[in-house]
Amino acid sequence: MASSVTYENDFIVGGTSDSLVTPNFRLQEFVAPDGTVFVHRELVAGLQLLRENLDAPISIANMKPPQSFNPAAKGVSILVTAKDPETLLSKAQQLQKSGYFQRVELSGNELYLEIPNPDNFPSIPPKLAFDCGVRVTAAFETSGDPFQQVTGNFDGAGLSFGPIQCNLKTGTLQELFRRMRGEDAARLQRCFGNDAEYLAFWRILDGSRSAAVQWADQLSRGRYKHDFAQPWKGYLQAVGRDALFQKVILRYAYDKYGKLLMASLAFARGISPIRIDNLRCLAALYDMGVQQGSLHSAHSQIRRRVQQEQPQDQFALTRILVEERAKKASPRWRADCLSRRLCILERQPVSISLEGQQSRRENRCSYLLRNCPVRSLESYLAG
Repeated sequence: MASSVTYENDFIVGGTSDSLVTPNFRLQEFVAPDGTVFVHRELVAGLQLLRENLDAPISIANMKPPQSFNPAAKGVSILVTAKDPETLLSKAQQLQKSGYFQRVELSGNELYLEIPNPDNFPSIPPKLAFDCGVRVTAAFETSGDPFQQVTGNFDGAGLSFGPIQCNLKTGTLQELFRRMRGEDAARLQRCFGNDAEYLAFWRILDGSRSAAVQWADQLSRGRYKHDFAQPWKGYLQAVGRDALFQKVILRYAYDKYGKLLMASLAFARGISPIRIDNLRCLAALYDMGVQQGSLHSAHSQIRRRVQQEQPQDQFALTRILVEERAKKASPRWRADCLSRRLCILERQPVSISLEGQQSRRENRCSYLLRNCPVRSLESYLAG
């Protein structure tokens, strides 16, 4: 998405005019009357979140607000408008409480927005951070509505479903559906609309993983088996549309991959005094857990590199963790694993070549990766 946008010290300063900077805003919308572009990426990210929360178009009224607003610095403030200014104000004030904006002021029909000092963004609460991590990983794993994503056996996992692509090979899809059944069995059965096929699906889930993958392979469709046959795809999408089961999926993500994240942080504490608490680093480690599991297979290589290189900050330390774990993936996926993790850390696509494979992953939700600390994450995950 942002591969043709030019950044300098996290300020957008140029690029191709029609490039998407976020899902709803193009670079040309941030061009000042004199033809220049100078806007902080966190201001653009906050504007995208405001657009999502408002669920209505937002127009940029002035990239250089008048001096009467006394902007804190160049490129950190903006004037915007919407059809309903009062609702726009209310939604912006909600984001202000979460630290995305420092100032929110309505002047006539125009709303003045200013972000905090980019060198010292306030910390965000752990639930918000975890939700951001889930969305970023889902953007790699899925397209469209992540809760309705159904994927066939293109990668050997059999059948994958939902924002974190729970699958038959790892047993995560089986675990997820057992949780859903425990939450409301009758509701789950209604999503299928066919009692015989619902029971048949459970026979697959309760059988061996290898047999389940074989069953899914026979029903995988399309080029490289990315798609999945009906009516099964429709049944799973009906489950994904259900609000209750969406909550179950998110709770499962917290429980399953939150524990892996905690284990990664505990290991990092044991080999380095550097604390990992930046959202970008945490999101990269969370994504690693979803795609690859634990760090265990790379422990010795990580220890050796940390001892040799003595990383000076959490980004360097996190990079060692994800690089060495990526090297333990099967050769086909090593470049993909590392490109994903570095895309998160850098907040832009990173080209990787490993084992004869090339990868340059992009993420449409990279605007969620705020450069800020997360407070009390470990207590939240442990609680």
